[in-house]
Amino acid sequence: MVDSAVLDTIVAPATPAGRSALAVLRITGCLAASIARRLAPRLPDPIPARRPIVAVLHADDGAAIDEAVVTLFPTASSPTGEDLVEISMHGSPVALSRLLDAAMAGGARPARPGEFTERAFRSGRIDLVRAEAVRDLIESRTPAAALASARRLAGALSARVSRVRERLLSAAAGLTASIDFADDVGEAPPPEVAAELREAADALDRLASTWRAGRLLSHGCRVAILGRPNAGKSTLFNALLGRDRAIVTEVPGTTRDTLEAEVDLGGVAVTLVDTAGLRATEDRIESIGVSRAHAEGERADAVFYVFDVAGGFAEEDADALARLEGRPRLLVANKADRLGAGADRLAADADRLGSGAGALPDGAVLVCGLHPHAGETLRRLLTELVAAEVSTESASEMLGTRRQADLVARARDAARDALVALGNGTSPEYAATHCDAALSALADLVGETTSEDVLRHLFATFCIGK
Repeated sequence: MVDSAVLDTIVAPATPAGRSALAVLRITGCLAASIARRLAPRLPDPIPARRPIVAVLHADDGAAIDEAVVTLFPTASSPTGEDLVEISMHGSPVALSRLLDAAMAGGARPARPGEFTERAFRSGRIDLVRAEAVRDLIESRTPAAALASARRLAGALSARVSRVRERLLSAAAGLTASIDFADDVGEAPPPEVAAELREAADALDRLASTWRAGRLLSHGCRVAILGRPNAGKSTLFNALLGRDRAIVTEVPGTTRDTLEAEVDLGGVAVTLVDTAGLRATEDRIESIGVSRAHAEGERADAVFYVFDVAGGFAEEDADALARLEGRPRLLVANKADRLGAGADRLAADADRLGSGAGALPDGAVLVCGLHPHAGETLRRLLTELVAAEVSTESASEMLGTRRQADLVARARDAARDALVALGNGTSPEYAATHCDAALSALADLVGETTSEDVLRHLFATFCIGK
């Protein structure tokens, strides 16, 4: 049954609020063309399709609002699958508000978040994977993330899923034939059924493995910079950013709160968090900062732990690292310039790994945060830590959402269960049931069988006007 709300004509700005050079208003639905003529009475009747027309816009009382460019996209060529009008006007919030009022007086209602994209999905213009890519593209925080979303929007991931579905459908057909025509062809499915299931399961497994990299591109990651007071955390924080963001002094405990900034590392939007030095303290304010530092360490996707190499790796450092066991981390021996002759050269390229000079713990990297190339070196090391799996060349076929990852994993497991059922020599009905479950998960993935509750929640995460 068609939702009655889909039959409404809706209107919303497609540009952010505030003053700007231009603002764009979108109207879609069966009344879009008539509302456009109401707003701009001198438009031709009928309005030429896909041809920008300069026209004076009027409020409901006839007063002029603005001179703008009006374009009609009829149903056949509209992204929403119904008549759509786009009005490009001057970016005056007052003029835009008056135009919105006039459009609603003509029969349109305000659009819900994501309702334009939802109509594109419901009309079959795009599947649910591509609809999610629209939102991901808008929210992308790095060029690599934007490129990955744009490629998914173009259909690369959908095409990969479609190829897997074809294999599963072929296997399902073979299983059905062996069930329905057992007297003629025998109950055992032909050998190509197992081959199709195996290739489908392997393809789904490869696709499921892209979720970690896809999550990093879509959502970024959080890296906490931890260490004892005066280890040089803020110096390294500034070096990573390439600018003075944090206050740096020789006084231990200068940083008393968390400080955040974002940097693009290997295409991943990494939020760096500078923190207060880890130590026991009677100072009430500093103790709050220390508590927040511990909380950031537990919350972070990866940890950048810093210690003063001249002072040595202390028991307190070992205890702090023990609390972070199992978390990706980079152990940095800072202030290499204090080690004497030759230390600057070692700090410049940060290639000294392992126990080094007998003073560094295993895996530590010797650096000098004040060296001109420290930032470049640290960014390279952090990129290897958090973004090694990200390859922008294949980003178009990476899973971009948790929903996608869960459904692909479900389809993979069902395909494997079908293979196991075949291998056990059980009746083909069992394998067919698992094969159907895999197909059902992929149908849900592209939106063919997705529940209305899930759809409403998904499109509610979009911005208004998209």
